[in-house]
Amino acid sequence: MPTLSQVLHRAVDGAFAVDSMQRIIYWDQGCEHLLGYASDSVLGKPCCDVLQGCDPVTRSSLCRHNCRVARLGNGGDTSNRFSIQVTNSRAKSLTLSVNIVLIPSGCRDKWNVAHLLHRNGKPDVLDSLSYASDKHPSMAPRRHNGAPAKCWPADSCLTAREHQVLALLAEGLTAAVIAKRLTISATTTRNHIQHIQKKLGVHSQVEAVAYAYRHDLVWP
Repeated sequence: MPTLSQVLHRAVDGAFAVDSMQRIIYWDQGCEHLLGYASDSVLGKPCCDVLQGCDPVTRSSLCRHNCRVARLGNGGDTSNRFSIQVTNSRAKSLTLSVNIVLIPSGCRDKWNVAHLLHRNGKPDVLDSLSYASDKHPSMAPRRHNGAPAKCWPADSCLTAREHQVLALLAEGLTAAVIAKRLTISATTTRNHIQHIQKKLGVHSQVEAVAYAYRHDLVWP
């Protein structure tokens, strides 16, 4: 079964994340190929020093210390989609669409800011995840007796505890770790996961997390 990172790899051209101090903490193979920088050469560096991006129209600088996107790590506010022009390591100019996704960092009131990169003209991340599901049916909501999987309103589908479990699954934690984190038994944790999958109409934890990202179920 594909992991969430594999789903994103199919849906976007590259993905990286920064912490609340604007340091790059994740840099995938898509970014290595797209921008030409190996992960070990950029991890820990400020993202603005690596990207040095500008607005494709005005040419004004977008990448700088404490930029509007980086401030999201401390609870700021900005658009979750924008375009940027960057120059890769081969001196080639690229215009990219960027989707922003906030990921809990484990520190109170702090977030990691994931940047999902698309070559110009590609759909946004939610459309891309839909495309990935269509292209790879194992990631799509399953049908039961020929009927589409039921879509539930976010505010009535899951219990508060199930929301907690789903959020921790989205962080990549195993059921055993989640049980310890929430001080509940492993059996209770597995039951919560099974209930989440049933309510969302999916058949795996990976599908549940992908659904959660698409429908904003993992954010407080």
